[in-house]
Amino acid sequence: MSTRRGFLSLLASPAILLGAAPAARAGSRAAPFTPDAAADDAAVFAAARGEFLIPEGVAYCNTGTLGASPREVVTALTEGIRRLETDLAAWPYEQPDGEPLTGYQKLGEARAALGRFVHAPGEDLALTQNATMGINFLANGLDLVAGDEVVSTDQEHGGGISPWRLLAKRRGIVVRELPLERALAEGPDAVVAQFEAAMTPRTKVVMFSHVTSGLGARLPARELCALARSRGALSVVDGAQAVGQLQVDLGSLGCDAYVGSPHKWMMAPKGTGFLFIRRDVQDRFWTTLASYQWDNYADGAFRFMQYGTGSAPVVDGFVAALGFIEKIGMPRIERWDAGLTRRLRDGLFDIPGVHVASPGDPGLTAAITTFRVEGVKAKALQDALWERRVRVRAQGDERGVRLSAHLYVSPADIDTVLDVTRRVAARS
Repeated sequence: MSTRRGFLSLLASPAILLGAAPAARAGSRAAPFTPDAAADDAAVFAAARGEFLIPEGVAYCNTGTLGASPREVVTALTEGIRRLETDLAAWPYEQPDGEPLTGYQKLGEARAALGRFVHAPGEDLALTQNATMGINFLANGLDLVAGDEVVSTDQEHGGGISPWRLLAKRRGIVVRELPLERALAEGPDAVVAQFEAAMTPRTKVVMFSHVTSGLGARLPARELCALARSRGALSVVDGAQAVGQLQVDLGSLGCDAYVGSPHKWMMAPKGTGFLFIRRDVQDRFWTTLASYQWDNYADGAFRFMQYGTGSAPVVDGFVAALGFIEKIGMPRIERWDAGLTRRLRDGLFDIPGVHVASPGDPGLTAAITTFRVEGVKAKALQDALWERRVRVRAQGDERGVRLSAHLYVSPADIDTVLDVTRRVAARS
């Protein structure tokens, strides 16, 4: 065995890119997951569910918080840790690349693999630790001054809106958080019209979630990005809840910047993130977390990866997650998640006393459904579902619980949710 197994050469290995790692637990088969391309969706996803460490009989419906990682991702992560600790002393420190850590090296193969997945140049993508880190880089990297405006919504995740609120307090910028629910009830065109009406000549940034975290509203991202560009503003998109459940094409989306959290719907290790900045606007963003390459404008988004020591095995797992998704195919995953969501909502609409907070317009629908039972506290509904081993997340009594329907959820799991909800509603 070589005394040095370079990190980048490992990423370039077809076995790693395809997630072809040994079994992560006793009793698991050694062969990697290889779905039958000719099989129907039900067969493919029944087989895929066997690749997760979720206990038998548990339906995990909280991907909106953290995604479950398949066996080969866990294996890539754990084997990466073992390999790093075994080969740590042998790494020749004069090497400029391939370090046993992240936060300094380019990770070109991993960025290229991500670029193929989101249809963007790998050089314009930075690997971070989560979407919050990416939004902070973007907000704090702009030269915004008192009176400059950021138009956003009242449905943003704390990690998406807080950096702009900080700038409002620190520099005196104006953050317009549009009340989104009324526009959502009227459809995608109403959402775009609401943003357009709120913009002024001082608007410098339009920031919104591709899919909102609380209600799972799929916003008209392409239209909002086009609107921002037509008014001379930058478009910044929080894609934490979108990438991995929807087919995301950053080239056709037309955004200036986009952030993601692969540890959700992409099922990557926890603590993975990415930041995309379109090449022709990169010079408008300062690097606010600086190390050696902070002033390197020649190598695209690389300067935004200068966050110091990080975990190389996490990137191993991230690349394995990309390979797992690729084997199934995003069109199939998106179709499956949408089918589960339709099954859930159709059933909920037939239960008296149930209110679905997520938008019903098909153009605004994603694989997150937030619903409540009249007269029942959100925590009580969450607990009732967990008694049947269905994990959802309470969102407050006005909204109820949030259910994320991803590829390891089955139609039978959805039927269990409906059965529990029906019983809870009948008792309320």
